[in-house]
Amino acid sequence: MKMKDNDPYTPYYQTRFTMRINTELLDKVRADAEKNKRSTVKEIEFILEQYIQSLPQE
Repeated sequence: MKMKDNDPYTPYYQTRFTMRINTELLDKVRADAEKNKRSTVKEIEFILEQYIQSLPQE
């Protein structure tokens, strides 16, 4: 698996992304992540994937 030259810990098909998020919202996401047996980051990724899939296709 090839890694990015500037980030040896991130695979080439992923990108690191930092964001600020409302604490109350993050707490809700964390609770859902725990129920779904996912990490908070994976829960956010899942939510984003579901949202993108729900958009009308162009």
